[in-house]
Amino acid sequence: MKNISVVIPLFNKEKAIRNTIQSVLNQTVQDFELIVVNDGSTDGSRQVVESISDPRITLINKENGGVSSARNVGIKAASSDYIALLDGDDFWDKSFLEEQLKLIADFPNAAMWGVNYAFINGDKCTPCDQGMGNGFRGYVENYWGTKHNDLFCSTSVVIRKSVFVQVGNFDERICYSEDLDMWYRIILNYPVVFYDKVLSYYNQNAENRSAYDINAHSDICKNFEFYIGKYSHYFDQCKDASRYISSRAAAMILRENYYFGNSYDRKATDLIVKNLRFDDIHIKYRFIFLVPRFIGFFIYQIVCLKKKLL
Repeated sequence: MKNISVVIPLFNKEKAIRNTIQSVLNQTVQDFELIVVNDGSTDGSRQVVESISDPRITLINKENGGVSSARNVGIKAASSDYIALLDGDDFWDKSFLEEQLKLIADFPNAAMWGVNYAFINGDKCTPCDQGMGNGFRGYVENYWGTKHNDLFCSTSVVIRKSVFVQVGNFDERICYSEDLDMWYRIILNYPVVFYDKVLSYYNQNAENRSAYDINAHSDICKNFEFYIGKYSHYFDQCKDASRYISSRAAAMILRENYYFGNSYDRKATDLIVKNLRFDDIHIKYRFIFLVPRFIGFFIYQIVCLKKKLL
């Protein structure tokens, strides 16, 4: 059995996928299997993968079903106890797997281990400031009650495969922030580890990424926030998680669709509002969402004006 199974979902990344795969093949740790799940690509992505000769690479071809579907297929096919995720247009530092194996050895009670990542935009590389303290390395205590950014992304984590039996697969209904949904389910059930060292690189200018994000985000029913009702039993047990996730959902619908969307959007946001835990979040949301819309909009405008003046 290999140390780690690397799973790459692939959809129309003809220009980027070779570099992504090469970043895996260049790892200082060479004991891995690499599973590429071609999710119905219509360009030359499949041919690029097939042109790379390495016995550790397995290519699985399937009909297009979205990134969550592709990850689920790859995870199911993986033979290792540990799954490393990498998107088809991102890449790793050569020591990524080596450092992850050290984290697994040093913090064996965790279910997910993540490192910091940087955004690549043309020639610009911007490390993500996670707010955990420079060089932090260890278990993340009280994830929900600590001030930080979302620590993990879909190209920076290794997950114990058995975890998916407990928390389930990636939710294939969600097309936007589907990775956050998975991280949150894991964090609510298991200890997790974070290392504030940039070893992963998220390519913001990748093929079809921008168009995909815009199209997915335009349908609120494909957003992570639309499904926060699935967390209700966790909210009963953890007020910090309730505040964290409900606040995120409330801010999202205010920013996107609650007042300015069409009738479809408004009905969708009303369903999200029903799942918000108002006792756990800022009181302003009660005045905005629990009154008639025109009154809530007036209060919302006052809140926005106050922020500008401060």
